[in-house]
Amino acid sequence: MPLRGEKVTLRAVEWGDLPHFVDWLNDPEVNAHLMSNPLAGLEEQEQWYHDLQGTDERVLSVEAEDGRLIGNCGIIKLEWEDRRCSLWLAIGEKDVWDRGYGTDVVRTMLRYLFDEMDLNRVYLNVAEANARAIRAYEKCGFRKEGVMRKARFKNGRYENDVLMSILQEEWRDL
Repeated sequence: MPLRGEKVTLRAVEWGDLPHFVDWLNDPEVNAHLMSNPLAGLEEQEQWYHDLQGTDERVLSVEAEDGRLIGNCGIIKLEWEDRRCSLWLAIGEKDVWDRGYGTDVVRTMLRYLFDEMDLNRVYLNVAEANARAIRAYEKCGFRKEGVMRKARFKNGRYENDVLMSILQEEWRDL
């Protein structure tokens, strides 16, 4: 069953979504702050899709109000014993950047993770240089916990990541 936000619908990934994922991963502007490496091919994405089956990792496709696929999101490191997971998202269609879609994706996911799954903590890593994403996360109640120095090697150099989180009690207070 899809998750509906104010501007987005989050649904299961379909085979036909994979070519879009490849396009986004290979776009230098989209990939600039992603954890993944660029230059992914369709065969590699198909293998990734198959490898997801039977894991705790969950990936959803993001559709705009008009039904157009604009990105993807998901959770990794789901730890039931500690009631926590790590959240990630990517808005791949650049023409919808800075229009509130990322914020709506995060709010929709948090509503599901806290209200439906009853998790206690959701955290994420974000590139320190990704001011757009950090603003969106802060709007949703995430707090910076620290900087992980030289945490990723991207574009020939090391870059810092910011660790951010939100607790269920903070979500409820918003």
